[in-house]
Amino acid sequence: MRAFLAIVIKDIRLRFSSPMELVFFILLPVVFTVALSSASLAGTGKGKAAPLVLLHDGAGTAPARAFIQMMGTMPDVRVQEVRDPTALIATSDPDLLLSIAPRGAGETGLPFTLTFRLSPWRPSAAATARRVGEWLAGRDASGERPAETSTMPGATPAPSITPAAANASQAASAPAAASAPPTAAVGNAGQIITWALVPLLGLGAGFIGERRRGTMRRIRSSPAPRGVVLSASVAAEVAGALVQIALLVSFGTLVFRLPWFSHPLELLGLVIAFCFAGAALGAFLGEVCRTSRQAGSLGLAISLVLAVFGGCWYPSALFPAGLRSVTRMDPAGWAMDGFLAVLSPSAATGPALQSMALLLAFAAVVFLLATAASRLRGSTAG
Repeated sequence: MRAFLAIVIKDIRLRFSSPMELVFFILLPVVFTVALSSASLAGTGKGKAAPLVLLHDGAGTAPARAFIQMMGTMPDVRVQEVRDPTALIATSDPDLLLSIAPRGAGETGLPFTLTFRLSPWRPSAAATARRVGEWLAGRDASGERPAETSTMPGATPAPSITPAAANASQAASAPAAASAPPTAAVGNAGQIITWALVPLLGLGAGFIGERRRGTMRRIRSSPAPRGVVLSASVAAEVAGALVQIALLVSFGTLVFRLPWFSHPLELLGLVIAFCFAGAALGAFLGEVCRTSRQAGSLGLAISLVLAVFGGCWYPSALFPAGLRSVTRMDPAGWAMDGFLAVLSPSAATGPALQSMALLLAFAAVVFLLATAASRLRGSTAG
């Protein structure tokens, strides 16, 4: 334990030996969080004030296409077609997702099934859903049809939707809307992951530098096992990341009124799991890379790639289908899903626990690989 604590204290002192470390530790993450959130909020100004409604065509039929074209004529509403039905929870702008699915066998009436899904982030989602339902009912009652219907082979009249049916669909699928600004939620969570990953993966460069200075050789000459030395260095970096995340979470809570502490146990577990996953990957880089420059450059590149593909800078649900399959294997994406689940008052604990389990499993596997690489390198050097 004495050797473990000595390594932890030594690594923390070494990291904060330069005042410039504070710039990357708290100043730049705060600046980027505010900038991204402000840019998103600026998009809701003039010309963007109309609520956004997403349309997902899961039927692929002529009536479905005619309905989408008709929705494009609705006034005072922005309509955007998406390929992924999960886009509603992956981005913070839309109020509503209209999901079109093929009609089931034996069903009569509509040529397809239409489901209203309300955003858990937007307080205006329920009002937008009512407005859409009333507009559709008005179009049907007036006998209006999209002009393209008559020119499309096999097209049928636009579906009939009453306000009562729309309200019933809303009640069945609408979670409670959150009061926190959704753009700030995405921005704050994404920047926490991005800026915590950079030093966690930079742990490898520190390992290599200490090996060249002989520090690790002197520590390893002590009775402490190699696993203790490696875990102590990881623990020091995790401790720094925990403090950084705590400061950024507090910033989001105080400035943007984000409900970070609505699920405190899930939040704590996610943060710890994420930190250990990042530190384990950094330790692995320190064991397989040859120089500090190589480990530092590779760690920075990997952290930024993981953050981008994990949806920390841009919603991953809006990626092309081929890239979305990659994001499902991204530890930063797992952390992002878990953080957004914690921030959503209507979300169950399942997504957060799933992200936590994935991150812990990833950390355990990569840490074992780093330990094996350390032993192999030690036996080779000996």
